[in-house]
Amino acid sequence: MTARREGLLRSRRMNWVLAAVIGVIVAPVALHAQTPVTDLGLGYPVPPLDARAASLGGTGMGLFGGSFSSRNPADLTMFSNPAIGGTLAPESVKLKTAEGEQSTGRSRFVVMQGVLPYQQWRFGLNVNAELDQDWDVILTDTLRTGFGDYPYFESRQHDGGVSSVGLSVAYRMGPLGLGVEGSALTGNLRQVFRRTFDPAIDDPTNQIGGAAGDSRWAFSGWRFRAGVTGQVGRRGIISAAITTYTQLQAEKDTFGIALENQKFDMPLEVAVGGSVVLTQKLLLAAAGGWKGWSATDFKVFDTESADVIWAGGGLEYVGVNLIGLPVPLRVGYRYTDLPFYGGEFEQLSEQAFTFGLGVRIAGGRAALDFGVEIGSRGDLETTGTEESFQRFSLSLGINSM
Repeated sequence: MTARREGLLRSRRMNWVLAAVIGVIVAPVALHAQTPVTDLGLGYPVPPLDARAASLGGTGMGLFGGSFSSRNPADLTMFSNPAIGGTLAPESVKLKTAEGEQSTGRSRFVVMQGVLPYQQWRFGLNVNAELDQDWDVILTDTLRTGFGDYPYFESRQHDGGVSSVGLSVAYRMGPLGLGVEGSALTGNLRQVFRRTFDPAIDDPTNQIGGAAGDSRWAFSGWRFRAGVTGQVGRRGIISAAITTYTQLQAEKDTFGIALENQKFDMPLEVAVGGSVVLTQKLLLAAAGGWKGWSATDFKVFDTESADVIWAGGGLEYVGVNLIGLPVPLRVGYRYTDLPFYGGEFEQLSEQAFTFGLGVRIAGGRAALDFGVEIGSRGDLETTGTEESFQRFSLSLGINSM
């Protein structure tokens, strides 16, 4: 082999190495622009709602007949018999960025709530999704360098988030109910990134290696909530709650090696809601609240946090019968800010129209509720990305009569 040929091969190997390094360096920037807005910061805050509350504009507080949502422990006093209910909520998302469009999705077990009455006391157990980062995206593009243009296939997957397990105690005093709850926050997150390069467009012999990453996080913390609910006359219920947290601890462990710990301040929350019977067949529900997420001061990958205001409302009509069974019909609308956003853009918001229906089965001892939310998040011009989404909720509740 001539010295000139050895020099060319050595130069080409160096080009491959440099191109691979460039690919690894630019990967996080490109990926950050392509991921769903629900991935920013600590993830997407999941409202702890059953399908009935979700289809009534995301209310879930002070609902006549009770709710398997877990916004307020005092609402457990509306149950007079042992009951348990759970909700599954799959969601499809269409993501639009300056680089193009793509689709992703997730399926959440949103909330499970159980209640056991004893005289004037109510004891509850709930398991909730809290912060969700469950999604995956696949895209193709071309890495353009001075050494060649390399088409690539890229996948990124996040699997996990933060959940809570809570114990509640509530007490009924005539028209007034008081409740407290303590919850343990726990969860894991795995982040996997893979990028595979094709040979250079103009030179099939010019190849570079792929890029990959795999990291894992474990979360822990505590939450405390107190609430009150009261009946207003014979037709109205009002409900209010306040929530505080300890710091959320995040421990990063990659390939079995503990790397670092981070602590995040969690928000103070206040919420109020209720329902009123307008007519014998028509119910109005409304709720809203504030969460002080700006205290989290989450500044990673140019991500910042801000306070959140949310509100929603809806109507429930119970005048429809199907094969001899009453089928309540529901419609509503909700709005919420999102706490985490790119530092060079404005804060994101989410809005959705909500619909649903329900049916009593098993001789009235069980309720099956279905809800759908059609909405959007963000704006491409002001927030850098936007999403349209469809979320479905399915709840099964069993109430011993």
